[in-house]
Amino acid sequence: MALLSAQSAAALAQNAPAPADSREAPVLEVRRSTSPIRIDGRLDEGVWTATPAATNFVQGEPIEGAPAKHRTEVRVAYDEQALYVAARMYDDAPGTIARQLVRRDESGQFDFFELSLDPDLDLRTGYVFQISAAGVQGDAYLFDDVRDDRSWNAVWESAVQVDAQGWTAELRIPLSQIRYQPSSNPQDWGINFTRRRVATNERSYFSLESRRRYGRVSVFGRLRGLELAQGVSRLELRPYVLTRGRAGPTEAGNPFQQPRDANANAGLDARYGIGANFTLDATVNPDFGQVEVDPAVINLSAFEIFYPERRPFFVEDARIFDFGLSGGQNSLFYSRRIGRRPQRSSLGGASYVDVAEQTSILGAMKLTGRTARGLSVGVLGALTGREEGRAYFARGDSLTRFLAEPRSEYAVVGAQQELRGGATVVGGLLSMMHRNLPGDRSLDFLPSSAAYTGVNFQHTWNRRAWAFWGFLAGSYTAGSEGAIIRLQRGPNHFRQRPDAWRLGVDSSATSLTGAEWRLQLDRRSGRHWTGAVWAAQRTPGFEVNDAGYFQGSERLDGGARATYQEITPGRVLRSYRLTAVTFHNWRHEALRAPFSYSTWGDAHKAGQIGTNADLTFLNFWGLNAGLGYGPEVRSEVPTRGGPLMLVPARVTYSLRGNTDRRARLTVSPSAQFMRSPDASSTSLELEVGYRPSPQVDIEVAPSLQRERDPRQYVATANDPSFTPTFGQRFIFADIDRTTFSLGTRLNVTFTPQLTLQFFAQPLLSAGEFVTYKQFSQAGTDEFTPFEEGTAVPAGTSVRCVGGRTCRAGDTRFVDFQGDGVSDLSFRERDFRVRSLRGNAVLRWEYRPGSTLFLVWQQGRYFEDRAASEFEIRREFGGLLRQQPDNVVILKMNYWLSL
Repeated sequence: MALLSAQSAAALAQNAPAPADSREAPVLEVRRSTSPIRIDGRLDEGVWTATPAATNFVQGEPIEGAPAKHRTEVRVAYDEQALYVAARMYDDAPGTIARQLVRRDESGQFDFFELSLDPDLDLRTGYVFQISAAGVQGDAYLFDDVRDDRSWNAVWESAVQVDAQGWTAELRIPLSQIRYQPSSNPQDWGINFTRRRVATNERSYFSLESRRRYGRVSVFGRLRGLELAQGVSRLELRPYVLTRGRAGPTEAGNPFQQPRDANANAGLDARYGIGANFTLDATVNPDFGQVEVDPAVINLSAFEIFYPERRPFFVEDARIFDFGLSGGQNSLFYSRRIGRRPQRSSLGGASYVDVAEQTSILGAMKLTGRTARGLSVGVLGALTGREEGRAYFARGDSLTRFLAEPRSEYAVVGAQQELRGGATVVGGLLSMMHRNLPGDRSLDFLPSSAAYTGVNFQHTWNRRAWAFWGFLAGSYTAGSEGAIIRLQRGPNHFRQRPDAWRLGVDSSATSLTGAEWRLQLDRRSGRHWTGAVWAAQRTPGFEVNDAGYFQGSERLDGGARATYQEITPGRVLRSYRLTAVTFHNWRHEALRAPFSYSTWGDAHKAGQIGTNADLTFLNFWGLNAGLGYGPEVRSEVPTRGGPLMLVPARVTYSLRGNTDRRARLTVSPSAQFMRSPDASSTSLELEVGYRPSPQVDIEVAPSLQRERDPRQYVATANDPSFTPTFGQRFIFADIDRTTFSLGTRLNVTFTPQLTLQFFAQPLLSAGEFVTYKQFSQAGTDEFTPFEEGTAVPAGTSVRCVGGRTCRAGDTRFVDFQGDGVSDLSFRERDFRVRSLRGNAVLRWEYRPGSTLFLVWQQGRYFEDRAASEFEIRREFGGLLRQQPDNVVILKMNYWLSL
């Protein structure tokens, strides 16, 4: 470490940066403007010469604490309606000013100026307004001190000019776009300014945001002298109209597939300011056709895939509804449950079925805000419509309708109270769901209602360098006996496990309750060392997937993390970070004999010991290397709720590199390998980015995954005579799986207001189930292979001759006893999939806040269950020959500020 961080004494003496903790918050005086300010970027109004300037910017990167290499001057003025900012970025080489054009809110390689505000001076929340040297706007909402929400959008004005001295930026932020507390007395706001200069990869600040000290909003400077006695009117309406057309392939005999169809729609979004600090948002009949499609995934696991929320109404001003749980994306509220895909997608015996892709959202409302005493509140309600599907029965030539999803109501209430100037926070969340299930019991497999609640806290001290935080959450889900049995037997519970301790399926239960908690101690700031230690628990009945999201069953959890970082450039490295982490999960069966090492070993269900090195070289190239060891565990997941299976220890290696991201051509290769005694996987990816001009950005990311898994679940058969696995036979297979995808993005920015974004993801995947076998003994990793035989018809059945498994057509037969009589049959599991998902979005902001979208979406899909061969060229050719499904959407909204 000393070698990596060594640097010359001369360089140290030259920079001599002061420690971040020793800096006092800088102060800037604001001036009231008594004459109009024209937003043109020229800074020629008289108010700017009479207003004090913020100067003496400090580097955050590349050398933290050193004076900025190029001078920056920023002035702030205001009137009753808006805040005004004038910034002069001096540059001795104006020709090197990076002016890449991107879509609003997108990142890129461009010089920018950024204004950050904390109007409530709560040291936790605020707003960011960014303008690039090319005039592209970006904005975000800041929360939890260090987190930002880029989906937040405001309507504001800006202009830039480039001249011989560098470049200038002029901003007008309407007070109607932010929340603040009016006062007849002068008040201070938190404020910061950030400048990025791409040519030297320098990021400088008015008030340093240190990489060694935790905090963003909490380290802002102060804007002094604001006198805002009254709030401003805040009423915004955004009606929209939309037309949609579709053209796609048809299938002979399918009455629901038409070669072409079209429809039109209209709706309204509204926003009303209640006082200065609360906002009411409402949407009627919303449509989100302009949102990018989800990527394709071939899911062979027992768990649901998580997709992030992208719909504007549910991501803007919605951070008060965040309530994270332990593990990945787990959360007490998951807004994509609102408007989800209908959960009844078929009708028994139907030849063809037609069901909507999403449930209609009839309307939604959201109230968010913060009081003067530091209480943040949010309330969200939504109503989704009743969705019907259609089923066609070829036998009898009949058509019938069926209920695919009932009308449902959702409600979420969140609150956070700040104490000690935001250093301590206590919060809570309540989310609820109710389904109007039909009386014919056709949807009784769904819970009828659910309610989840949780409280959380965070206490920080020593200038937020240390934090102790945690949460306690509880869940209640109600429904018919069938619905609750379905949950108990599902992958998040697996209560039917025959060798479980104190667990079992309660067939008479009409509700399910559970809890989860977590406590964690963090060291968040330090010159070199940071870390964390935690403990957590999830009880067996915890279930939040009707309005939230979580994967995984009951567990006891513990772990620790330690990180060493160096940000002072040395002879080779500009900075580096070394991390060691370990976590382990146990079933509650460990408590059966809490002082027994073997009991804890048998209850060990997941774990990892890992190290990671993240390096940045002096030329701004990067390298990330990881090594992980997963110990031997026993899991119920492979058998899908059957007896425990021993999963051998595994080792993972990962390596990722990147060239200087400022270059026109960037390359980022990565590789990940997993090895265990009988399993392996290899994943290779190459991300290539190219900017042929400041207006065009191209990214191509081919990836290839090869995997051999000896524990791919296939089927379960009841056999009371087979006692080694408790009266059931569990069929597995060795699977060889290959997947290739080619994520492609093209961004063309004609002007800051007119952009074109294109995304396409061809995906090719094939899986061969090589050897079918039977799980031999609970608690082990022993299997009994089935020899491959020949299928011979025997009346109405099939006999397997020369082996205990055979294939006839697309059906596989298994003979457990070896007597030639088939005991189990199922559809052959080999597969070959070709998929293409893509969309192109032309976005024109024809006036501030008003947008026209022209969207083209295309999908292609082919699946062959009788083949598993994989050859990239052939599969790409087949994908191109596949008939596409095309959708074209034209959507226009109009922003009104009243």
